[in-house]
Amino acid sequence: MKKLVISLVVIGFSFGLLGQSTDKSYYLTTNILSPVAGLNKSVTAANVLVPLFSNLEYGPTISGGLLQKHHAFEARLTYGKSNKYNVIPQAQVGWNFFITDYFKKNESGFYVGAFARYWMYRNTFSDTNLNNITSNLTIGYVWKKSKLIYDFRVNQPLTIYSKSNIEHTKPSFEANFSPMPEFLPILPFLSFNIGYKF
Repeated sequence: MKKLVISLVVIGFSFGLLGQSTDKSYYLTTNILSPVAGLNKSVTAANVLVPLFSNLEYGPTISGGLLQKHHAFEARLTYGKSNKYNVIPQAQVGWNFFITDYFKKNESGFYVGAFARYWMYRNTFSDTNLNNITSNLTIGYVWKKSKLIYDFRVNQPLTIYSKSNIEHTKPSFEANFSPMPEFLPILPFLSFNIGYKF
């Protein structure tokens, strides 16, 4: 937890330094499918597949960040549940580099980046917590029209650190390229975000 706090302070300090430049703007977006992923659906396939198209975000998501030159520094917050027995709060921070904008100066196009995600799976029935920190690579395409932003993103998980409050369990750290490794060993997930630049 101490490392997470230190990381967030460093990222906040970086935002402050970058914020001193005049060539910057800010944005707010939301993941349009995450509220649907947070609904407990009667069809099992929908419960499994919809989260893969919502960046594994359950419930309302708000994200925002700083755009400066060809870079975006972003934070995302989500709070919701995947079923009636849990809650899954999430906090993410990351950086994206806009490749197309770097060459064409058009404020739209392809980008790549990296994100860290903290999420807790809290089972409200058994009062157990599973705390996780994951790292992801991002590849996406953003289209800006006037002040509106449309963002399609592919997220590829890389690593995961997990710690539980269940007795006799140990923290673990491992490579993890799929949220469902039994189904597919490499499985990226998607997100569709719409927002406003100001």
